[in-house]
Amino acid sequence: MLLKPRLLTPGPTPLLPEGLAAQSLATVHHRTPEFRALFRSARAGLRRFYRLDEGEEVAILSCSGTGGLEAALTNACAPGDTVLVAHAGKFGERWLKLAKAYGLAVVEVKAPYGAAFDLDEFRAAAQAAPKVKAFCVQEHESSTGVRHPVKEMAAILREMQPEALVLVDAITGVGVHDVKLSDGFDVLVCGSQKALAIQPGLAFLGLSKRYLAQLDAPHLPRFYFDLRNELKAHEGDGTAWTPAIGLVAALDAACRWLDGQGGVEALIANAALQARAFRAALDAWALPNFAKAPGHALTGVSVEGSTRILKSLRDKAGLSLANGQGEMEDHMIRVAHLGYVDGLDTLMVIQALEMAFHAHGMKVARPGGEAAQAVLAETLR
Repeated sequence: MLLKPRLLTPGPTPLLPEGLAAQSLATVHHRTPEFRALFRSARAGLRRFYRLDEGEEVAILSCSGTGGLEAALTNACAPGDTVLVAHAGKFGERWLKLAKAYGLAVVEVKAPYGAAFDLDEFRAAAQAAPKVKAFCVQEHESSTGVRHPVKEMAAILREMQPEALVLVDAITGVGVHDVKLSDGFDVLVCGSQKALAIQPGLAFLGLSKRYLAQLDAPHLPRFYFDLRNELKAHEGDGTAWTPAIGLVAALDAACRWLDGQGGVEALIANAALQARAFRAALDAWALPNFAKAPGHALTGVSVEGSTRILKSLRDKAGLSLANGQGEMEDHMIRVAHLGYVDGLDTLMVIQALEMAFHAHGMKVARPGGEAAQAVLAETLR
C-alpha cells in the first residue's frame, strides 16, 4: 500500500497550504521596508486572532512555546518572589520547572492527571500562600486533554491575591476555546504550530495593560527574552533580534486565510465540532475519554498498548497520532481537533483507528463512523 503521510497530532498540527506557500517565498531581509510591511500585517492579524482590546499588546518571539513561557515568567518576577503554580500534567509541570530553575519560591496546587482543578481547593491554597507575584497555569493541558477552569481561578485569585499576575499557557487554548485577556489574564502564551497551523518556531504573548505597566520594574535576569526591547522594536514594525522570516510570512498568510473563513470564532467552532464528532465514535466504541473535563483541542483515548498501535499506523498507513506522555505513555492515544482539521479528517482517523484496533486484536462495542457522521451531517444541510 502507498503511504501518504498524514498528521493529526496536537502539535505540530496539519499545516495550512497557504502558510507553507508564503513561507517558501519569503526571501526578504528583516531590516527592510518590505519586511516591516509584512511584520505589521502579521501582527495586526495576530491581534485579531487574540481578539485584543485597546491597550493590550502582542509580542512575537522566534522560539518554541516554552520560550514564550520563560519570557512571560522572567518579565513578571524578581529574585525571591513567590509564584503559585497549578499543574496536572506534563506541560503544567513545565511552569514548575521554569520557576525552580530561576530560584523562585514555589507554592504548588496539584490535581491528578486527567482531572481539572478543584476550585475550593484552589481558593484555600491561594488564601494560605504568602504574597504571590505570579500565578502560572494551563488553559488546556495537552498531555491529558483536560481543560482547566482558568477564568474562575483567575477571579478567585483576584480576591485572594489582587496584585498577582496571571500567566496562562494557552498554547492549545487560543484559537481553540473562547479565551481572551479580558477574561482576567495578564499573559496568554500561544505557539505557531497549534491552532494557526503553521510550522513550529514562533511563540506569541498576549499582554494585558497591567502586565505592560510593570515591565520596567526590577526583574529576573533577561536578555533575549526582554520584552521591553521586543515591544519597542515591534513599534517600528520589526523585531529586536533576527526573526524567523519565513514563519512571519506564514503567520501573515494564516491570519489572512482565517479572516476569509470567518475569523477566530469559526476556528473555535470547528474544533468543538470535530471534538464532538470524534467523541460520538468514542461512545460507540465504549472506550473512555481520559480527560474528566475535556477541552476541544484533542481527545485522549484510554488504550492499553497504545505504542504498538500508533507505530503500526505510522509505519504501515502513514498516519501520525500522539501517544500518552509521562506515566500515560503506552496507555493513551491523543487525536487532535484543533487548527486545520475538518470533518473528513475526523472520519478518516476514526476508520484508521478501527482498522488498527482490529489488526491488534482489540475489540470495540460497535463501529464509530456512523455516529460521527450524524454529528458532521449538520454541516451539509
